[in-house]
Amino acid sequence: MSALANRATLEREQRGIERSQIVQRARLGLVPYLTADAWQRVRAQQIAKGERPEIVVLMQHQAVYTQGRRGGREHVLHALNAPIVDTDRGGDLTFHGPGQLVLWPLLRLRERGIGIARYIRGLEEIAIRTASVFGVDADRVSGRPGAWIANRKLASVGVRIQSGVSRHGMAFNCNVDLSWFDSIRACGIADSTATSLSAELKTQVTVAECAAVLEQCVAEVFDLKLSPVSGLRIAE
Repeated sequence: MSALANRATLEREQRGIERSQIVQRARLGLVPYLTADAWQRVRAQQIAKGERPEIVVLMQHQAVYTQGRRGGREHVLHALNAPIVDTDRGGDLTFHGPGQLVLWPLLRLRERGIGIARYIRGLEEIAIRTASVFGVDADRVSGRPGAWIANRKLASVGVRIQSGVSRHGMAFNCNVDLSWFDSIRACGIADSTATSLSAELKTQVTVAECAAVLEQCVAEVFDLKLSPVSGLRIAE
């Protein structure tokens, strides 16, 4: 390919990335995990084909344990009082439930030139910045994805990239009941515990309080302009 053709291709790609800075965003409330997962699979396929725009969604799930591609049922320590489901995200066993803000960015990472390592660091950065706004110092721990405060895990990261589009994402503990984590070895890490903003601050910090802050951090970290979508519903 000639230098002129290469330049033309690059210019087209750059224009496409510029157009894609505007990304839809929606807050979905409390959604059953399997319902949300079925929706994201379809939406991600539509995004990959160019049929639907990229979207960043925030939600909570009804109490559920999820197992990633690495497995994790060996990390169940006690009888579970919520279902356990298999997922195709990376990572091990974890818990989702009310009081935990779940972030799923469905983005064309390949188009944006974002590799998986950079993407995971970006999700961690979103959690770290969100915590900082509330006066909590979280950080990364080498070899342990997520956001941490010493050996206490504040946010979990688990992703799937398919056809250049991201699925799953990050779960940020706002005021989730931490006793749900007592029945598992979360993410397969023995010398760690789960924590939340509320536990660290010793005062209630709700999902509603966290949502706007976290959305702003998403926009900053991934250089997006989030456009709210009203009335988005995920069918049961």
